[in-house]
Amino acid sequence: MKYRKLGKTGIEVSVIAFGAWQAGGPPFWENTDEKVSIKAVKTALEHGINLFDTAPIYGFGRSERIIGKALKPCRKNIRIATKCGLVWEAEDMKSVNNNLKPKSIREEVEESLRRLDTDYIDIYQIHWPSQGDPIEATMEELLKLKREGKILAIGVSNFSVELLSKAMETATVDSVQPKYNMLEREAEDTLLPFCNEHDIGVLAYSPLASGLLTGKYSSSSSFDDWRGKGNFGIFREDTIGEAYKKVEKLGKTAENIGVSLKHMSLNWVLANSAVTSVLVGIKEPVHISDNVACLERPLSIKEITDAQKI
Repeated sequence: MKYRKLGKTGIEVSVIAFGAWQAGGPPFWENTDEKVSIKAVKTALEHGINLFDTAPIYGFGRSERIIGKALKPCRKNIRIATKCGLVWEAEDMKSVNNNLKPKSIREEVEESLRRLDTDYIDIYQIHWPSQGDPIEATMEELLKLKREGKILAIGVSNFSVELLSKAMETATVDSVQPKYNMLEREAEDTLLPFCNEHDIGVLAYSPLASGLLTGKYSSSSSFDDWRGKGNFGIFREDTIGEAYKKVEKLGKTAENIGVSLKHMSLNWVLANSAVTSVLVGIKEPVHISDNVACLERPLSIKEITDAQKI
């Protein structure tokens, strides 16, 4: 495993991180046996992964509880990242509030600490920005939590450069979590250069485009989870067709290079100098070794350039 410093924090994280969204199960994903999820976490530890990313909204806290349970024996040696701002209205998980008011953040962090069975969170992130809540008050509350030792680093996710700059006027932002992969490259325009310039850590999520860049799916594939609804992200009806065409071309490029499409995709994201770590969604223990194996064969500058042309 390889490790990189997270911005200016001094926190060292594995370049491949464990994304625990699927461990939460419904309503986004099908149910996953808790024992399988815990085994996947332990397998990740065996391969040197030390960063585990979760959120309260993943299964009404189920993902956090599983991560906390699995990591309890080795808490001091790993890094836990979780989030705030998206709150289920009820346990039926049908409606979500975007709430970044200080009182709500305070309540959320205490609940996350309880579910994770820990007394501090390494990286605490705003999940999504809220237009209704002033970012200054939100950042002030996060700064208080950092001073109290409940969190060690402040992160944001899905932020524009404009909002990120505004947040930084109140408190230091240690990390940013944007969607970034070979099919969705909007972060390259301004966000990644900004993070590079200001030495802000970048935890890139969806590096495999929610499975499209694993090479397992084609235009004839169907999904029973959120991807099959055709109304979110690259899986929208107006974008998925073009995405599959690009995946086919990228698959041929990977074949010519002599690597799998998955390995090419992960290495391509990691090759960006702004990226600290890639958050890979992991469901089964068997996926761990394959993901980590990509580090054995990094891409050359020419291979990166060729892939970018598609």
